[in-house]
Amino acid sequence: MLARTEESCKWALLIGINKYQYPEINQLFGCVNDVELMSKILQENFEFPSDQIAVLRDEQATRDGILAAMDALVDSVGENDIVVIHYSGHGSQMTDREGDEKDGLDETIVPYDSGRSPNPNRDITDDEIYLRLLRLSEKTPHITLLFDCCHSGTISRDPFGANERWVEPDLRPIEELPPSPVLAELGRGVRDSGPSGWLPLSERYVLIAACRDEEKAYEYTPTQTDSIIQHGALTYFLGQALRSAQPGTTYRDIFEWVSPQVSAVRSLQHPQMEGARDRLLFDTEEIEPMRFVSVRERTGNQVTLGAGAAHGITPGSRWAIYPSGTKQVTTETPKLGLVEITAVRAVTCDAQILEESHEDAIVTGTRALEETHSYGRMCLKVEIQAPIGYETAVSELMDLILVSSLIQHISAGETADARIYLIPPRTEVREGDAVPQLGVAKQPTWAVVGKDGQLIVPPQIVTNTGAVKVVRDNLEKVVRYRQTLSLQNPNPDCLLKDKVKFILKRQAADGSWVAAEPENSSGQIVFKDGEQIALEIVNQHNAPIYIGILDFGLTGAVSLLHPIEGSNEQLAPGQSIEIGVRSGDEIQLAIPSDFPFVPDANKQVPIGETETFKLLATTRETDFTLRVQESFERRQVNNNPLRQLLDIAWMGDDGRDAIRSRLRNHRRPEEEWTTVERSFFLQL
Repeated sequence: MLARTEESCKWALLIGINKYQYPEINQLFGCVNDVELMSKILQENFEFPSDQIAVLRDEQATRDGILAAMDALVDSVGENDIVVIHYSGHGSQMTDREGDEKDGLDETIVPYDSGRSPNPNRDITDDEIYLRLLRLSEKTPHITLLFDCCHSGTISRDPFGANERWVEPDLRPIEELPPSPVLAELGRGVRDSGPSGWLPLSERYVLIAACRDEEKAYEYTPTQTDSIIQHGALTYFLGQALRSAQPGTTYRDIFEWVSPQVSAVRSLQHPQMEGARDRLLFDTEEIEPMRFVSVRERTGNQVTLGAGAAHGITPGSRWAIYPSGTKQVTTETPKLGLVEITAVRAVTCDAQILEESHEDAIVTGTRALEETHSYGRMCLKVEIQAPIGYETAVSELMDLILVSSLIQHISAGETADARIYLIPPRTEVREGDAVPQLGVAKQPTWAVVGKDGQLIVPPQIVTNTGAVKVVRDNLEKVVRYRQTLSLQNPNPDCLLKDKVKFILKRQAADGSWVAAEPENSSGQIVFKDGEQIALEIVNQHNAPIYIGILDFGLTGAVSLLHPIEGSNEQLAPGQSIEIGVRSGDEIQLAIPSDFPFVPDANKQVPIGETETFKLLATTRETDFTLRVQESFERRQVNNNPLRQLLDIAWMGDDGRDAIRSRLRNHRRPEEEWTTVERSFFLQL
């Protein structure tokens, strides 16, 4: 049992197994070295107390020993403590006894005392690990998991090959295996998992795995010294990165170095990272990253960026290039160059280098940040109306609009998409007054209405510091929100068109999940505030797809509902996944506590708003966090007892034709994408 003290907050469980009890399990050589190395690094570089690091080696790492150590860890850890679990040994699979795996197989780690027929199977499944992680994450979200093993592989390799950390799956029928120890605790439905295949994607932990779920994890003997000390390829290079880590280093920073190093020495092995990638190493602090796109490759004066039409990238946009590892751009940040987008595909694009700080400064792995976006007709055209005496405030707002690439003040003869009012103080609202829903105004107030006459962003008091900037920023969010919501593939011959089903589900009285059907009275799917929702995605295409789901919230926010940031969810042909049905994976709907509704006194209608989930499916891995944005900035005006109606479903020209005509000629067969939208009425 680990001993807890009040001052301590860092814990580790390190498991390394070279020797196995049964002869059918291949012996390994570098696993104990892995955990010895990790123990030393955690103590010397990250101040983990030695008496709070539990190490299980070989015969200590039985099934009972590992589970007991995990349970002891859960019991010992305090609120917001830092936890590391590292496993080096064999991984495998066994017949799924719970019915929650898409392929009918559970992923497993292989303890010292587990075997294959006729010997007993004592593997520890991913489900057993996951349930312990749920209990652990109730105390702390600062959990790091390191899996230097694989759970799939092949027995048709030459003995000359490097040691694989894999054991042949145990395909014995359920009745010949031990009964499931977790069946009663698991929720219903098939669970999702990240590209490593180990555990459901979650922000409760950072998981670094040795390889993708279909790949192998190998051992590696460094050749830089005379000594022959084997390690797992992942652990060896991870150890190097951790040794040299500086203050402020995040998991993303080290992984961007570790991953190509591993693949360079083991070309068929590609490490995976899932979870809170922008957290400081073995720390509690999260770094808010800039929304960047990686440079994938460079050829001459051209580069390929890792984003495309599915992310709203448009030809003519210009992107600044910064060094790898850049987290925030300030006046002190070195700028490596500037590129302009020339050709856009589904999830990648090409750009021409316009400027470069020095020769070959822009290389693979550097980070691109958008400077100017070519929106074409996507700009929001506005007009300003203000009474005499407020010329200074109007001039300040006009100056900000003039330098915006998303908002444009109308010229003579043009029609505005939105009108910006400066409402002077008023003690009453009379017929014909502007923005009647604003009500009484104790102070001069900015208010913006769309073509339907409703407020489209929260009102702002004119005299507040930075009020004009808040108005401008919120209007730009309207444009980005609208652009992302209207995003769709204009190619009528898209191979994914109508090949991806997206189903909203609700929980029935018996606990099962069923498709949510529209109400007869309104024709809408209706959920209530606080109710749970689940999603099912079905791949009817003949090849794997990668999926992302964006949530278009009620307050202008666009958030990534699934998968977690930085991860990719692959869905095989003919397969489906359910999101939100498994314990620990629930999606609970909630209307923000300060969301402003204006009920219609003349109509008996429920108070609520329409929320939209947008599924994006591609045939190549990608990252949809580029489209994420925060909600509107609100500063309470409180002039009206009913408050203001925030109407973000505004009307206007969407400008998609301009994008369509410029993208069609740049599609590649290997890059396809499509979108599916599902909306529902969220009732208060």
